[in-house]
Amino acid sequence: MPIPSHLVLDLDDTILDYSAPAEIVWKRLYPVYAKKAGVPAARLQQAVDESRRWYWSDPDRFREGRLNLQQARRAFVRAGFEKLGIPDSRLADEMADFFSREREVVVRPLDGAIEALEILQARGAVMVLLTNGEASLQRAKIVRFGLEKFFRAILIESEIGVGKPDPQAHRSALAALGVAPEQAWMVGDDLEFDIRPAKAMGMRTAWIRGAAPENKSPADLVVPSLRALVERWEGGIN
Repeated sequence: MPIPSHLVLDLDDTILDYSAPAEIVWKRLYPVYAKKAGVPAARLQQAVDESRRWYWSDPDRFREGRLNLQQARRAFVRAGFEKLGIPDSRLADEMADFFSREREVVVRPLDGAIEALEILQARGAVMVLLTNGEASLQRAKIVRFGLEKFFRAILIESEIGVGKPDPQAHRSALAALGVAPEQAWMVGDDLEFDIRPAKAMGMRTAWIRGAAPENKSPADLVVPSLRALVERWEGGIN
């Protein structure tokens, strides 16, 4: 099939490598702050990892936390310190804030993602970027990597007042494209936030799953990267 004429794309872990570098930053910080706190690095890692998994596991905390990541990280790092009987909130906040700063530094485009966007644009695809999160952080990444030029509109959760998986977020993207659901594709890495809501309203979908297991995906296409998706479309493989 030809490259679709209208696309809605996710940002983090679809165009930008966002999750994997975070784990590298955490692993660098644990020995440093364990020494400052006077505890073994393995114990600090376990306590903070448990706290952040707990924090992000709740849908309401997840929604609130992604709109204020610095405060969310302070909350779960403090909780991790408290697990170890370390009541030093200043040290916990120092660790969380160091992570927040370094976290943005290590973000990079996924291999071939910018080239894929260039091909899509050259083939005439009209694209909208739909991303959750807080606008200042998201727009900083968008500007840093020169992504604005690829998109008719950039829709960010904190600016439009709604985020994925709320179907209204996808409807806003379709309105920006000016097409019906069946005329557009949703491309993203998250089954629950990107793919299922789009599929439910009649959009075609492409799941960027990286190295994750495929399971039984409802997506029309399952590919390891945005570049692979474009190559598949250009090769006429449906």
